[in-house]
Amino acid sequence: MKFKLALIICFVLLGINVSAQETRYIEVTGSAEMLIQPDEFIFIIGIEEYWKEEFKKKKKFDDYKNKVSIREIEEQLLKDLSELGIKRKDVKSTEVGNYWRYRGKEFLISKKLEVSMTDFKLINEIISKLDRKGIDYMKIGELKNKNLVHYRKEVKKQALLAAKEKAKYLLAVIDKKLGNVISITELNSDNYFWRSPTTSSNVVMNSNRNQGVENEKKIKLRFEMKAKFEIK
Repeated sequence: MKFKLALIICFVLLGINVSAQETRYIEVTGSAEMLIQPDEFIFIIGIEEYWKEEFKKKKKFDDYKNKVSIREIEEQLLKDLSELGIKRKDVKSTEVGNYWRYRGKEFLISKKLEVSMTDFKLINEIISKLDRKGIDYMKIGELKNKNLVHYRKEVKKQALLAAKEKAKYLLAVIDKKLGNVISITELNSDNYFWRSPTTSSNVVMNSNRNQGVENEKKIKLRFEMKAKFEIK
């Protein structure tokens, strides 16, 4: 009986001793960025009905009587795009309508067209050729790349490697070594989030990237990975 009691006490004390010896660890965050050249993009063109009198001199708002329909504007737009080599199947309508009108006047219907393109140089040709009267706005929309999944994996891998390297050199300062990994956490899943080059980051891939407008024509990936390692 005394032997059993002593054995139980021994196990209890051993359990207390083990729990008291908590694992020492270091927790760090690594980040990586990449700029990717798109192989396809969407160019958005907003069109809207207008009054012919708007573009005539000495005409007041009360004189606006003759409206150019959205159908006329769209037909001319499609014709101009076709002459630039853009096929009808690459143009689709996504939004039609309007939410208000001038008192005493008809609705001016608007429409948004999305054009699938592969050459950014074509944008300047479109801007030069189109009749601006029926154009409400133009802008670059979604950027696409068929290998985007592969690039996402690569950026995540580089972010994790950056975290590991950070942990190594921080531990070296206090004469310690990196042990086994305890946990890995992906901090963000927004694949198109971007921070400027002046923002701190462990890894900047594609370091020869151009600044300004050229960067706006590329898909921008950024990931952060948090890792916890044992300290030897």
